[in-house]
Amino acid sequence: MVKCTHGSIHAVVIEGVVFVNPNRFGDFVVEKRKNRGLSLRRMADLLELSPAYWSDIEKGRRNPPALPKLMEIAQLLGLSQEETDFMIDIASQDRDEIPMDLPDYIKESDLARIALRKARKKGEQGSSEVADRAWKEFIRALDVDE
Repeated sequence: MVKCTHGSIHAVVIEGVVFVNPNRFGDFVVEKRKNRGLSLRRMADLLELSPAYWSDIEKGRRNPPALPKLMEIAQLLGLSQEETDFMIDIASQDRDEIPMDLPDYIKESDLARIALRKARKKGEQGSSEVADRAWKEFIRALDVDE
């Protein structure tokens, strides 16, 4: 996955397909749905939603669904973990929320809350590069065990 930003325009390239905002979630699921050979009506039926409601979601006239429905969508579309995480991120951004899969983890993890607050304070103090380096090192350390 490659992320690109130019001003307020965000683009992501996944498997050679470019997804550009403002309706990033809708654009993403339309492309993936069509790649799976699913019509809008069939996708709506599989999700137990009305075709009109699903169409509104795809066109950005309604907010993306909540996490349980996103997980259904990921399964129906055969998304990889990376694609699922990306879909959750853009759905959350379109809803103007923190990524939907993270709040419970953050609530349950003292260490996550401490780390997030320390990183936020570094940014407030003008040391965001220090926090960014620390996050990158942390992610590399987590990747070692995979």
